[in-house]
Amino acid sequence: MQTESTSGDSAGQPALPSILFVEDDRETQFLIKEMMEGTCEVVSAGSAEEALEVLSKRFGGEPPDLFLLDIRLPGSRSGTELLHLLQDFGLTEEVRAVALTTYAGPGDREALLEEGFDEYVSKPFSREELSRAIDQVLSGASPARE
Repeated sequence: MQTESTSGDSAGQPALPSILFVEDDRETQFLIKEMMEGTCEVVSAGSAEEALEVLSKRFGGEPPDLFLLDIRLPGSRSGTELLHLLQDFGLTEEVRAVALTTYAGPGDREALLEEGFDEYVSKPFSREELSRAIDQVLSGASPARE
């Protein structure tokens, strides 16, 4: 897992990349935090609306390094709609986004990449699959945006 970030702590250690993970299932939130412990700082939100609140309160003027968005979310916005809103705010110009979804049929990956996601991970997933996708996106090796 990549551990470089733009800022470090006072001892000169690189800061862990920060991820805003939007997922309504608490077990999946816990699982991702456990999987990424020591490699990323994971901040969770249970809906698109909560994610917007977390962005303003937790991250303030500096966005996270990555958005990890479940596609099927409760409330009025899906993960894709949240991504479009983040695009409207200009946040996705500097922050990459990974779709995490149960949609694993033919063409689903391509459709989500066309929507603006940088990478796609289908559920169920392994730690290696998730880590690989996050590493690719954070290193800039993911598919180019249109």
